[in-house]
Amino acid sequence: MKKEEDAPVEGRFLSVECHADGTALAAFGRGLPPLAANEAAVFLGYNYADVPVGRRYACCFRRDDAKDAERVTTTVVAVTQQYGHARDHIPHGWKTLTVLRFEPGIPAMVRDLPYGALWFDHRASVYVSDTDTWEAAL
Repeated sequence: MKKEEDAPVEGRFLSVECHADGTALAAFGRGLPPLAANEAAVFLGYNYADVPVGRRYACCFRRDDAKDAERVTTTVVAVTQQYGHARDHIPHGWKTLTVLRFEPGIPAMVRDLPYGALWFDHRASVYVSDTDTWEAAL
C-alpha cells in the first residue's frame, strides 16, 4: 500500500488514457454504475498511490502542454480492473477502468479523448490532479 503523501507532489495525478468504449464496458465494466451526464468511464494509466473512491481533484491539464489546463472538480466515483470486480480504491501501480465525475461538466479536453477497448489503446493525454501538482508541471 502506498499512501498519497508518500508520492512526490509532481507525480500525484491520474493519467487518463482514453474513454472506455462499449466493448470495454461489456468486458470489464461489471460493477460500474450507469454514467450520469457529467461522468466518464476512462482507462487510467499506472497509478501513483492508493486512491480511494470519493477522492476529489481540482483541475485537468494536457500531458504534453501543462499550460492547457482547466479548473474542474473531478471525483473518483467507481473503480474496476481487468476482472470486472468493483474496488473501493485505485490501487497503487495498477491500470484501472474508472468512472470520474466532473463538476460542473466534462471539460472539452476530456470529452474529446478517443475511445478504446483496452488499456494501451492510446497514450495518456490528460492528467487529473490538484493545483499544486499542476503548478509543479508548469
